Amino acid sequence: MSNLVFVSGDYCSGSTLLYTLFRKSERYYSIYEPLHERLLEYLIWPMLADDHHFFVGNYYDSLKGFRRIPSLFDPSWGNTSLYMDRNSCNDAMHRYLSYVIGTALGQAPRAMLKENRFAFRLGWLRANFPGAKIVHIYRDKDAQWRSILRRVRQHLGRTDVGENDVNFRGFSIASWCEDLKSRFPQLEAGNSRNGYERFCKLWELSLSEQQRYADISIDYWDLTHAFEDTCNQLWRCIGIEGIDNAELRQFVIAPEEQQNIQVSTLKKRLGYWIDRLGRRYAKERIRARNYLEGHRPSMPESF
Repeated sequence: MSNLVFVSGDYCSGSTLLYTLFRKSERYYSIYEPLHERLLEYLIWPMLADDHHFFVGNYYDSLKGFRRIPSLFDPSWGNTSLYMDRNSCNDAMHRYLSYVIGTALGQAPRAMLKENRFAFRLGWLRANFPGAKIVHIYRDKDAQWRSILRRVRQHLGRTDVGENDVNFRGFSIASWCEDLKSRFPQLEAGNSRNGYERFCKLWELSLSEQQRYADISIDYWDLTHAFEDTCNQLWRCIGIEGIDNAELRQFVIAPEEQQNIQVSTLKKRLGYWIDRLGRRYAKERIRARNYLEGHRPSMPESF
């Protein structure tokens, strides 16, 4: 049994559902996306919950009180240097993740970190945290693409979101391809005709890379339609016993059922504007903190 689990998967693959199941099991100290580029903002003002992230609550509650995060975290990890293999050196990220993991394990016997930005870094994770279990979740390629389009259209409030453009930016597809193209030349913009074709290449590379290192690879469809058997395989793989699958089943809503759950337009709009004000407040807090740290007088060495 490992007391550390990494959950990895693409955006819109079902990774948040896995995170929810781990958290609701109450057997793991569960941490949500510790490499998110806006993490420092979200620790001040909580990220607005996605309509289809049921039962999540405050994504970053579990990181409250981790006081060294602002001094150890680098926002660039969220969208650059996305490929890291076993020979890559990133001492700063190692220090940061070791701190987060160590602090979590100081509060519970086991810890789980869910992060989409691990996808092309699992080789590095395997080398630096060899005792950890890696759980990968994936989704049918076209179903994942449809989910991306639906959520981007909902966010922008329009039907045409530029998906026919090879530089389609939804869920950072274009920026990930640009960052990874030196390692995977097929991701170069000129090698695809539209956003979907470029996404397909990224999806295939991501699937291959994650399955290469994962201890178990779970199909999102199986998790939502063959829940009992899929969970039993998962718990056996990571070596945990006594989890009540029947109790967890209530937190699983299949994609076809999600369409019947409606959130009022007024509530959405109100939440959006409150969130915008909160984001502005968080950014100002971070600017002020950075300013004060930059002007703080150095202490004598005896201190």
